[in-house]
Amino acid sequence: MLRWIGIVAASAMLVFAALPSSASELNERVKPWDEGPQDPSFLKFRNELKDIIARKDAAALFKLLASDIKVDFGGVYGGLEFHKKWQPFDKNSALWPALSLVVDQGGNFDSGLMFSAPYTYSAFPSDLDGMDKAVVTTEGAVMRAAPNVEAAAVRPLDHDILTIKGTLKPQHEAGLADWAEVTDAHGTHGFVLARDVRSPLDYRAFFEKRKGK
Repeated sequence: MLRWIGIVAASAMLVFAALPSSASELNERVKPWDEGPQDPSFLKFRNELKDIIARKDAAALFKLLASDIKVDFGGVYGGLEFHKKWQPFDKNSALWPALSLVVDQGGNFDSGLMFSAPYTYSAFPSDLDGMDKAVVTTEGAVMRAAPNVEAAAVRPLDHDILTIKGTLKPQHEAGLADWAEVTDAHGTHGFVLARDVRSPLDYRAFFEKRKGK
């Protein structure tokens, strides 16, 4: 069985992948999209990775990392730098919730040998600037009139692409007290829980098949 290796886990740069036409028809929403099951070897690899994340098993994770893993887009490479940034042997490391979200949220094959995750990055419309945008990832999310769960509902959200005012917390850091001020594609203004949305610039990972592994 061919194996896969993780080559990048990073934020700060947006490179657009092929997009299913239905996701960008009106540049209003990005539906969940996962091409992973198309390749049995990748699906097996990803399921193993999910088990590693669930166990918070840093030693097993390092066996999957490429030796030249790119940790960020500032030219930082390698397992040692990955360790410095994320401290994965600490069970409370932010790596585990961050990586869990990345791996659980699907993605796209850029080629037969490269898979980009999550879908909020890989399937984001190529004609939109992602700097001030976020995709609703939670089923049943609601835009509200004020940053409060008791505030009046403005409208239900269906994987909408929203424009963010101000700074959006990374999704793995957002809690019930964190809100984002937003407008939708039609200019409707409101607030949404930060944990219900994800920037296309949030953390992402790339997986590549190299020489059969």
